[in-house]
Amino acid sequence: MRLTVPGNLLLLGEYAVLEEGGLGLAAAVERRVRVGISPGPGLGIEGSWPGGAFAWTPRDDHSSPLASAAVECVEGWLRENGLPLPAWAARITSDSTALFGPDGRKRGLGASAAVCVGLVAALLHEAGQRDGRAAREVPAIAVRAHRRAQGGRGSGYDVMCSFHGSMGVFTGGADPSWQPCSLQWKAALLLFPGPASVSTVDAVQRYAAWKERNPRAAREFLEDSNRCVREFLRAGSAAASAAPLHDCRRLGLAMGDAIGVPSGMAAPPGLDPCWCKALGAGDELGACIVPAEAAQASQGPSFERVEVAERGIAWEE
Repeated sequence: MRLTVPGNLLLLGEYAVLEEGGLGLAAAVERRVRVGISPGPGLGIEGSWPGGAFAWTPRDDHSSPLASAAVECVEGWLRENGLPLPAWAARITSDSTALFGPDGRKRGLGASAAVCVGLVAALLHEAGQRDGRAAREVPAIAVRAHRRAQGGRGSGYDVMCSFHGSMGVFTGGADPSWQPCSLQWKAALLLFPGPASVSTVDAVQRYAAWKERNPRAAREFLEDSNRCVREFLRAGSAAASAAPLHDCRRLGLAMGDAIGVPSGMAAPPGLDPCWCKALGAGDELGACIVPAEAAQASQGPSFERVEVAERGIAWEE
């Protein structure tokens, strides 16, 4: 058995998605984690990516906090629902090479979330719970597992996006939600790397500390961010979307400065800076959300066009 899970991008709503009711526009991208399931003498989970790997077993559960969290949360869900724990006998492998650069640098495409979705789905399959309610519960279980692996933090937008695929509006909170959507104008995504990888966990901790010191400013930030996301989605044309996109970029820059995680990124040659912004936490990855017709004329070695993944998690029999 095999399954694939797409990567993900948070286009709008950085940091706001951590809040109850915080909105984010996210898109799955056609760069996929590949997960394989084969018989084994017990339960073993292996992961690989350029320059790294892990091999997890119940006896060596420190090798991957993500694998440990996935197993714990799946077993917890089975117990909560009065279902028997299986006599695990499977080898589960994950290959996230497509979401990394050839030098091993993460590309900001949500690799850990995509892997978590794949592991949860594979474990439920091995527990005899692939279809029906269990299939619908994969994102909720994976959000719980991903948060646990990150010390209890994380919005879950990346998990929900990778599971559902395509484009959607994420609403943050203890029990986050996902609503599929599409823009009213044809857009293209052109990605370019920032100067270095950014620790999302560290950025989230810095945001939480800032919020505690500045509760009023945090409320205003959330309101402004949600307004910008709604206006961008309501825009009936590329021209009408330019102002809310600019406002989203401005909010991100200001928040980055406030918490000490800079998000200022210069657009590479060949891209119009008016359509460009940093994605996610800090300046790890930038995107140009450009009208599709303009993308046809955009060429350059320092950026690449990515396609939105219309399918989320996909099984291959």
